Order: sequence, then structure tokens, then C-alpha cells
Amino acid sequence: MGKLEDAVGRLERAVARLEKAAARTADGDKLRVAALGAAKADYAALAATTEGVAARLDAAIIRLDRALEG
Repeated sequence: MGKLEDAVGRLERAVARLEKAAARTADGDKLRVAALGAAKADYAALAATTEGVAARLDAAIIRLDRALEG
């Protein structure tokens, strides 16, 4: 019975290590999802700012063209 008990003990320890590894992976996935969400929010904010700046630049260029024509 000694060998069987040793094997069962090794199996239990291996399963425990696998469970810990799975938990770390799940935590890492959560962190990556959160980071991706934050990056997408930052991108959306930057895109809105870029659109605003582009519109103001276009308006300024139009005003300069009109000033140079007139």
C-alpha cells in the first residue's frame, strides 16, 4: 500500500499545482481584459480629441483661404 499512497499523494499535489496555475491564468486574463478595456477607452477619448482638432484645423484653413482670397 505504500506505493499506492505515495502515488495518490503525488497526484493530489499535481492537481493542487494545476489548480493554482489555472487560478493565476484566470487572474491574468481578468487583468488583460481590464487593460484592453482601458486602452479602448483611451483610444476612444483620443479619437474624439483628434476629430475635434481636425475640425478646428479645417475651419482655420478655410478662414485663412478666405482671408487670402479677399
